[in-house]
Amino acid sequence: MAIPDYLICLNCEAACYVFEWRDDEVTEAYCELCTSEEIDQFLTQEDFDALIEA
Repeated sequence: MAIPDYLICLNCEAACYVFEWRDDEVTEAYCELCTSEEIDQFLTQEDFDALIEA
């Protein structure tokens, strides 16, 4: 998987551009809107769409 342009914060559903990506997964992330730093609270747009559709 290519490095995404942004991640979606699950706390506030904002696009987040401040993150580190390694071995096809997020290793660090920061949401400038709600200040979340919990990496399990961030998804790619594709994963977020799949979660919403489920």
